[in-house]
Amino acid sequence: MKRSSITFRAFNNETKRLDKFLSSTLNLPRNQVEKLIQNQQILLNNAPLDKKGILIKNGDIISIKEQITPQKTFEKYFSIPILYEDEDVLVINKPINLLTHRINEYDKEPTLVDYLVAKNFALSNLGDSYRLGIVHRLDKGTSGAMIIAKNNIAHQNLSLQIKSKTMGRYYLCVIDKPLKEHKIIEFPLIRSPKNRLKYITATLNNPLAKSAKSAFFKIITNHKTELIGAKLFSGRTHQIRAHLAGINRHILGDNFYGYKENYQKRILLHSHIIHFIHPKTQKFIKVYAPLYEDMKDYLEESYYQQPLNKDFQIPLDEMYCHIFGK
Repeated sequence: MKRSSITFRAFNNETKRLDKFLSSTLNLPRNQVEKLIQNQQILLNNAPLDKKGILIKNGDIISIKEQITPQKTFEKYFSIPILYEDEDVLVINKPINLLTHRINEYDKEPTLVDYLVAKNFALSNLGDSYRLGIVHRLDKGTSGAMIIAKNNIAHQNLSLQIKSKTMGRYYLCVIDKPLKEHKIIEFPLIRSPKNRLKYITATLNNPLAKSAKSAFFKIITNHKTELIGAKLFSGRTHQIRAHLAGINRHILGDNFYGYKENYQKRILLHSHIIHFIHPKTQKFIKVYAPLYEDMKDYLEESYYQQPLNKDFQIPLDEMYCHIFGK
């Protein structure tokens, strides 16, 4: 943040919720305003607030103060595995607990984009400065294959492949209750009215919802949990997590979307395969992202009696085609 604080007085305002007022006045996303309130960076008439539903009126003085926290930096020996690289495209194996990009200057946590810039990778710049090279994103708690555009021509081409559904993105995850059958879900997604940071399934005719399509298929089941594969056709925020929650299934470790047991190490969701047509050579490229040790350890402990590839390289794309005939 460039300034230590911003202060202004509310005028010409009928009684309105503070979060809605700030979102429209400052042109900030509502979830960013909610973060500021949760961090007690918003003062109303010099008193800090921690509730977003406070009503304000004409003449109220609102201040936004910078959160005084040390700037986080990457550990000296921190590195991200590179799975594929040429002059146009980079595919990395994103670790957990790393944001893909920040939303705006209020976010101080180091991101994947920060890392790529610090390592002097060439990156496309079609989006804003916070999203250099980013064609698609993975949630902070999700690991695995992620494609980065190193120039604008590659970025446009790869984005079109996502839009046209010719890029393949396949995930591994562990859920708390086995699926009854292989399943394709096409329910659109909408922000939850109870929590604006969460998404829920909506009816097909809801004009506010965004279309979303996912395929889920069974791989290995034990007495309680199940390892499944997932294919994304669209790329909505939290799509896999929200679609599973919509059928009362939850990814282990994903308390935000309803997992209630005691596994807390991480969210067991990993982007395992990504395939695409190279934007310049037009060659078909498929990249596997190896599992990180924490997820590999869980699978070895939970499914040790099952026939798993010792390297946990699972051909999810071939399984999908065999199961769904596509």
